[in-house]
Amino acid sequence: MARGRATTLRVCASLRPESQPHIQLGTAKLPATVNQPAFVEYLYQWAATVTQSGANYPFVMPMKVDKYDTGFKVALLKQTAAGNFDAAAEIQGTLEEVPGKGTVVFFRFFEGPAASAMRSSPPPADPKQRLSAVIDALPDVDTLMGSMPEVMRKGVQYCQ
Repeated sequence: MARGRATTLRVCASLRPESQPHIQLGTAKLPATVNQPAFVEYLYQWAATVTQSGANYPFVMPMKVDKYDTGFKVALLKQTAAGNFDAAAEIQGTLEEVPGKGTVVFFRFFEGPAASAMRSSPPPADPKQRLSAVIDALPDVDTLMGSMPEVMRKGVQYCQ
């Protein structure tokens, strides 16, 4: 009996384009003196260790954090009916060049594929209403974004 070759499926996550339905959670202009790669690394390290930091934030959902050249993505995970975990929502933080403004950090909220597992009724047809309903169901979004001003201040300070 011949043995089959083992195969590996690798899924590469990517940042979502700005053109997809999203809610912009915040923006901040970076000073020109900030080392941008170091700042991206600082934001990623904060996001990746936020549940283990001295602040001991009380998160309701498990999280997965991915790093990209221009930022990071935090996926708030929800168990699906099949027993797997998938993103109920994603928060992306990206550094983008804005003509006439310089480098700006954008924080955007996107609905994840597992958001439907949280619903007890059909979602609103309007994308903004649907996204608002998802945010309202996820207290971790407020916790993460509430800590962001201090994270941004420290990041700018450390990455000069």
